Amino acid sequence: MKLQKFSFASVAALSLVLFLPVLTFLILYGNNMNYNPDHKIYALVGNKVMLAIVMLVALCFVAIAVFIRKIPYNKRNALVVGAVALAVSVVFYFVNVEIAKCIAFYGGWDCGMVANSARWVYRGEGMGYDDYYYIFSNNVPITWLLNRLYSLANHIPGYPYNPEFIWIQFQCLQHSFALFLMTLTVLFASRRMDITILTLVVNTLVLGLSPWKIIPYTDGSTIAFPVIVIFCYVMYLRSKSKYRLYWWAGSIFCGCVGGLFKASCYVPLIAIVIMEVIRILSVKEEWMERLRQLLFIVMAFVVVLSMMGFCRTKMYQRLGIHYDKEMEISWRGFLYDGLNEETTGACSEGGMQIVREFAGRSLEEREAYEWECITKRIEDKGFVGLLDFFLRKQVMTFNDGTFSWYQEGFFHAWEYEELTDSPWKEALRSFYWQEGENYDWFVTISHGLWLFVLGGIIVCAGLAFWLNSFCVKAEMLPMQFLSVGLLTFVGIFLFLMLFEGRARYLYNNVALLATLSVGGYVLFVDCMCGLFKRLRSRK
Repeated sequence: MKLQKFSFASVAALSLVLFLPVLTFLILYGNNMNYNPDHKIYALVGNKVMLAIVMLVALCFVAIAVFIRKIPYNKRNALVVGAVALAVSVVFYFVNVEIAKCIAFYGGWDCGMVANSARWVYRGEGMGYDDYYYIFSNNVPITWLLNRLYSLANHIPGYPYNPEFIWIQFQCLQHSFALFLMTLTVLFASRRMDITILTLVVNTLVLGLSPWKIIPYTDGSTIAFPVIVIFCYVMYLRSKSKYRLYWWAGSIFCGCVGGLFKASCYVPLIAIVIMEVIRILSVKEEWMERLRQLLFIVMAFVVVLSMMGFCRTKMYQRLGIHYDKEMEISWRGFLYDGLNEETTGACSEGGMQIVREFAGRSLEEREAYEWECITKRIEDKGFVGLLDFFLRKQVMTFNDGTFSWYQEGFFHAWEYEELTDSPWKEALRSFYWQEGENYDWFVTISHGLWLFVLGGIIVCAGLAFWLNSFCVKAEMLPMQFLSVGLLTFVGIFLFLMLFEGRARYLYNNVALLATLSVGGYVLFVDCMCGLFKRLRSRK
């Protein structure tokens, strides 16, 4: 177990080293840093004032945690909390659908393109957009999914809305499922009522406040997959059955399905694989048993990835296009784009333009040229300049509790037809639509809630490092669960630092990040209560 404790402390330390400078500059300078002006946040108060407000809210949150930590864990209380979580999730779905009816609109940029293509394929008109899907083949699966949902809505007798509204209903369902399953995951992992209740509350606020559920794209449509990956892994760790490896296989399968639609869904999967390998090497078992478990992980990956390749082929066939690897933008293209100074590593035309320039030439030529361009950008920046660039890029990415809402090109393309006559419609549009008179309140509340989450994550990393380094015991989530959460955070941080960066790419992992934040605040309460208990015992 020493290897496990060392790995946990190392992950916590890495989280601190990577994110503490970013959080510090985010609070001190925020929007004053030199980065893409399209991604600046204009809240009603600055970050320093916001920090003071967030600290007061965090103190109130800690006080609530102290109050409810005495609720005992037993079968009855667990069933009650589980039932409440289910009821809240069901209500959460219907409330989100009603809100969506009031504020839904058609998006431009990529989400509008995949929506149009899904519609056109259903009508037999083809995908459209020339070479777009050859270059960005990662958007083929989401187009297939929207096409299937659109077809389903058209075949439901008496479907009361425009068939495209089923896309939003599907994403609202994903959010509710993520909320319910995240609560169950924490309940099973911690066997504590306080952190389970607080996880339900915080995730309800974080997932409920965000309007991203009305945009039919990979961000909202994959939000449940990271949660399912972690849930299956926790069940695998808890299970004593001989069939427990099925939970592990389920975790790999769901991680790869999510990754098929959104690359960042692979991050939690990679995190659990790393921590599971460390766990296997740490346990006192025969080396043959350890080897068997490691071989199972490898075999499961091979089988699942083969299945994903088969599914991708079927999606291409269904949509009537062929896969052209020579035209596909590679990870080098996204790395090149992530180093551009014009948008501080956000989306630009660079990567796509290179692909078009090399059309008809070999893939090896293009990749060699991309690598040459990447090397030149790094050399031009120099070591200090590269660090400065990464810092500005990450501040830009993490300094946005709206997750890039209204920061894509041609975002609010046109309105849906009227879906409801709710008396809340105008108030909600005033709050969520950029031209609304209360839109600044949405930005401010979202930004404050996000700072609360980020603060909890850094507290979690700091206390986890201290506790594991100095061998202090704390009654908290199991080490493995916290390790996976922190390693996922590190993975997301590095993913956004190296490749194309924008706050929107954080969104589909936000339930896990919010839960990690709650863990940090509860861990703080545990440490304080343990300290006071020790001081009283000395008297």
